[in-house]
Formats: sequence, structure tokens, C-alpha cells
Amino acid sequence: MKKFQYIIFLIVFLVSVSNAQSLETGIGVSLTTPAGNLSKNSVGTGYGGTFMVKIGVPILDITGSIEYIRFSEKEVADIKWSSDMWSVNAGARISVLPFLSAGAEIGNYWITVTGDIIGGDKRDFPFTKFAITPLIAAQFGVFEASLRYAIISDAATRGAKHPSFISIRAGIYF
Repeated sequence: MKKFQYIIFLIVFLVSVSNAQSLETGIGVSLTTPAGNLSKNSVGTGYGGTFMVKIGVPILDITGSIEYIRFSEKEVADIKWSSDMWSVNAGARISVLPFLSAGAEIGNYWITVTGDIIGGDKRDFPFTKFAITPLIAAQFGVFEASLRYAIISDAATRGAKHPSFISIRAGIYF
């Protein structure tokens, strides 16, 4: 509950200071696919929502986001695995072309993996992990689309070494 209150406070704070000319806030949706060991061992395709912040300075954007991702169930050896992730990210992007930028974000992920044994128990396994996310973004007016590759530290789920996922995010700034 404390984590949720912190996220709400952060959203309210960022929206309240969005009157600054170079500060933009927005919302987005994402489609996520697990990659590497995460896709082989654990979960299916995911989807999510994001609150985004961007502070623009010449050639460089400072970025941040609060994100929720839900990975669908995948059955492995009579166990249905799924996962929920919350993250808080911060980073920077540099303009490559007037509408195209490249950069990276670092963030903290609160992950809950759920194992549902068919005909039996259901258990949650919570983790807190660090991640780095290289990205490419294209912005057309208030609309933005980005391709992201998140690399989560250590074993986040069932022994997967450096689990990762690829995400396509589309959003709008206001």
C-alpha cells in the first residue's frame, strides 16, 4: 500500500509542476513480449499502462515514467505462471533527427510472479529488481511511439539469468 501511495504522490507532484514550458506529461499503453530466458521459462505476452514525463532541453530530453505491466499466463510443467510489474524509471534521450531520439532509462521494478498449480495451490513470489532499458523513440506533435528493450538484473523469475522483455509503447503528451 505504501508503494501505491508513493506512486500517486509522484503523479500528483509531476502533474502540478507541468506548467513549466519544457516539462511535458503524458500517458501511454504498451505491448510487451518476454525475451530470452523469460520467454522460454516463465510468462506470455504482456500489456501495460504508463505515466510519462519529459523535460526538454536543447538536443536532450530527460525522461521518467511510472509503468505497470501484466504478463499473461503460460503453462510450464502443470503450473500456470503469470507476472505483474510496477516500475519507476528515469533516463535521457538525445535527438538523432528532428522527430527521432535514442537513449536509455534505468529503473526499479517491483515484480510479482504468480505460480498456479493446476488443481492445487496458487503462490506469489515478489521481487524487487534493477533494470536498464535502451530505447528508440519517435515523436510527432503530441504523439510518441517507442521501442524499448528492458534488461532486468539477476534472476527475477524461476532462475532465469538476466530476464528481459521488448516493449512497444504508444502515448500522448498533454
